[in-house]
Amino acid sequence: MSRFPQYNVNSEHQLIRRQNTYVLDRKLVTIHTEDRDICQWPNSNYFEITLPETLTNVQSLRLVEIEFPANQYVFSNYQQNTKLQFYLIPSVNSDVPKYLALAANVSMPYEIQIQEGFFTPSQMATEIENLMNKAVTDFLINQAGIAGSEYTYFKTYYDQVGQQMYFGNTFDKFEFKFNESPIYDVSCTGLSPAGSNPLALNQPNNVFQQYANWGLPSYLGFNKLVYTSINKTTPVSFEYASYDWLIPETGTDLPTGQPATCYYIVAPYTINMFGDSAVYMELEKFNTYDELKPYPMSTNSTYNNDYNGATNTAFAKIAITTTPNGQIFDSRNGFLQNVSQYNPTIDKIRKLKFKFRYHDGRLVDFRENNFNFTIAFNQLKNEIIRDYQVRVPYEYSL
Repeated sequence: MSRFPQYNVNSEHQLIRRQNTYVLDRKLVTIHTEDRDICQWPNSNYFEITLPETLTNVQSLRLVEIEFPANQYVFSNYQQNTKLQFYLIPSVNSDVPKYLALAANVSMPYEIQIQEGFFTPSQMATEIENLMNKAVTDFLINQAGIAGSEYTYFKTYYDQVGQQMYFGNTFDKFEFKFNESPIYDVSCTGLSPAGSNPLALNQPNNVFQQYANWGLPSYLGFNKLVYTSINKTTPVSFEYASYDWLIPETGTDLPTGQPATCYYIVAPYTINMFGDSAVYMELEKFNTYDELKPYPMSTNSTYNNDYNGATNTAFAKIAITTTPNGQIFDSRNGFLQNVSQYNPTIDKIRKLKFKFRYHDGRLVDFRENNFNFTIAFNQLKNEIIRDYQVRVPYEYSL
């Protein structure tokens, strides 16, 4: 007798190994910021929701569409880009008290703070012109004690062709010392139950240390340098505008025998009024994007090398294609290319936590405007394969 086991190889009922066959099932979940618990998550830029049902064996996730308000503030105190300082070097003035008061304050900066929000270039020019004149007027009245004083010599202009900002004064010399940083008070209290403000906590400590977007002057086209006004005894004009923008003052303040002179500074670079061009969506535990740390300055150094990158920091990158003057930004036009695949598959998903931020970590300030988006969950579902023969009636193809 053979010592090897005997098998019946002639059986008509052989065991057939079962095939691991799966079907990819797509589940769409629509999420509105109104779905969050507002007591626990007061801000629409950072919140958590619970899914209607537990999703299992998830093979991939994708943000398929998103709609949110396009009116994010480009300029705000949180972003530390609303202040501008200038120095005034007064010319000899026939109004002696006014001249002596301005001359005594020549080493002290005047500071203005623009309104938070979004500006067109022309609106920005008008805002800054009015605020600069008001700053000097307030000094003459409130600190120098010269009642009835009004300062109106500052003129600001946006060159629509060159896309540069012009700052002028029809009487007095002035300077910008943009190598000095204004002080911002970014409060960390007030919006969350724990007493901390997520917007403030996610802001850089001092944006002035950055080499881009380091304050209002950088948006206006300046570097961190000292800019001294250029003097001119003839009007400054733009041919396409067909009028003189800056005309030397020849009124009663000009002493006899002193030539009328105006002063101006031109921003060396074009303006940037539109802010960030992309928003990053974080989905806790399911991020797949890798990012580099912004604003490096010493990546080739042996010591103090500040090159840095991070893996799995975001779930989706959302391009901003409309200006804040628009109503809604809609991403269903093909700008989303995010598909996150997971191997092995995710066993269970019950909760999702979202964060909306910019590349440098600042949270998006939606100003309590609600928005919505849709996420696709692709699930692998076990099945026994069946060979279906389906006849499609001819009428269905009409």
